[in-house]
Amino acid sequence: ASARKKKGDSASSTTPPTPTPPTTVVAAPRLSAAAKGDKTDESDKGSDDDNDDNNDETVKAGSESDKDDDD
Repeated sequence: ASARKKKGDSASSTTPPTPTPPTTVVAAPRLSAAAKGDKTDESDKGSDDDNDDNNDETVKAGSESDKDDDD
């Protein structure tokens, strides 16, 4: 009875994990590559957004400087 239970657990435990890791590992790199490609294209557009953000930060910094000047 013990051996039977052990074998069953071993088989069950070995079966699910074995197919899962390979599938995940293969899917992960593919998704990463695809995501990287999309991100790369968006990175160029993102640069413009980053510049806008920098401008906003500059304005905020300027506002603080103005406050100091007013003081």
